[in-house]
Amino acid sequence: MIHIAKHNRYATLTFDSLPSDFWDGFPEVKGKSVFIKPNLVSPLSSWDFPSTTHVAVTSLIVQKVLSEGADRVVVGECGFKDQWDKTLKSTDYEMLTWMYPKVEIIPLQDGANFHKFSLRRLDNYRSLYGVKFSDYLLECEVIINLPKMKVHSMAGITGAIKNMMGTMAQKGSMHPRANVAILHKRLADLYQLTSKMVNFIVMDGIEGAEYAEQCGHRVRSQVLISGTDQWEVDVAACKLMGINPQTIPYLKYIRTDFDSISVPLYLIKNYELPLAYRGLCM
Repeated sequence: MIHIAKHNRYATLTFDSLPSDFWDGFPEVKGKSVFIKPNLVSPLSSWDFPSTTHVAVTSLIVQKVLSEGADRVVVGECGFKDQWDKTLKSTDYEMLTWMYPKVEIIPLQDGANFHKFSLRRLDNYRSLYGVKFSDYLLECEVIINLPKMKVHSMAGITGAIKNMMGTMAQKGSMHPRANVAILHKRLADLYQLTSKMVNFIVMDGIEGAEYAEQCGHRVRSQVLISGTDQWEVDVAACKLMGINPQTIPYLKYIRTDFDSISVPLYLIKNYELPLAYRGLCM
C-alpha cells in the first residue's frame, strides 16, 4: 500500500499539511531505537539540492518518531570519506543535532565506523550472496528509508531500494567494473535482504532531478510518497516520473504486477533519463 501526497514547498511541510492516511502502516516506535536513512550526496553545491533528501523531510520524520516516544534516533549515511562535515553543512543537516538533542547523525564509514559492519547472507540470490550492513543500522529496532525522487545513470532511478546501498560497506561492489547488468541483479537481491528490515518509506519528490543523479536538472514534482514496501514505492516513483517501470530491470526481477500500483495522472511529470541509460531501456 502506498500513499501519494501533493505538497508544494519544503518550507510549509508539517504534519497538518499531509493527509492522515499518509502515515498508514507507520511502525510503533515508542521506547525503540530508530534508524533513518536519507539520500545524501557530498558535498552539495548551491544549485544541486534536488540530489538530496531535503532536510525538511528528514526533520519531519525525526519529529514524528520523537513525538511518538522513540528512545534513540540515528540518522546515518555512508557518504563520501573525509567530506562528511561539508555534506552536513551544505545540506543543512547539521541543524538536526541542535534542534533535536536526542538525534545522532553518523557517518557510517568514517573513522572507527569503517569497521562496524556485519555480514547478512542471502540463501537464494541472483548475484549477491550477502551484504555487510552498518552495525548502527542492524542495532536499531525500526528502520525508516527516505529516498529521493531522481534518475540514475546506471539504475535508471534512484529509489528506495537503491538508497539502502548507503548503509552497506564497499557499495561499489554492487556494480563491479561499472557493470549495469550486475547492478540490477544485485539491487533485486538487496531488496530481498532489506524488505523485512525497512519498516516505512517516505520518498522526497517535492523537488526531483532529471538527466543525472547528481547535479541534474530540477523538476518540481511536488509530491511525497509513503509506503511499507520499497518495490511499490519505486514503481510509483517511476510512474510519477513518466518512466515505464517495466524498463527498469531490477524492478522486473522482483515483481511484475506493475498495474497494481496506480498514480494520479495529473501528478505525472516526464523526467529525462540520463543519455547513457536510454539504450538499456529500449
